[in-house]
Amino acid sequence: MPMTTHQLDPVNVAIAIASIVFGPTLAGIIGPYAVIIISATVGAAWALGRRDPAAGLSAAWYFLRLNTTAAIVTVSLTKLVGMWLGLVDPSWLLAPVALVIGCVGDDWPAVGKWIVAAAGRMFERRAGGGTP
Repeated sequence: MPMTTHQLDPVNVAIAIASIVFGPTLAGIIGPYAVIIISATVGAAWALGRRDPAAGLSAAWYFLRLNTTAAIVTVSLTKLVGMWLGLVDPSWLLAPVALVIGCVGDDWPAVGKWIVAAAGRMFERRAGGGTP
């Protein structure tokens, strides 16, 4: 019997499971988004633990907001990271990218400031800058 290799990353598993319920055509769409939503939900659960209980925002709204954000931006971010890493098929990155989006939670402004500061330092080094 010939040995076959199976792709066991979460996206391929979700597609296989979704194909049983929805058929192979829809499974290619539903499977990756199921992985995104599940991963973002797990990340949001971690982020929820950091929130101030007196914030006044319901947990349901918090999860909905983070899951919607993940559903909108995960595919694009995954493609960007895949290009940066030189990957031919970056689909296996959907789960970790969505998990990070959920884990960051309400701290995106701080992450944005950190990215801008890091980019500024990088450009300053490339330009040979420093203080005269």
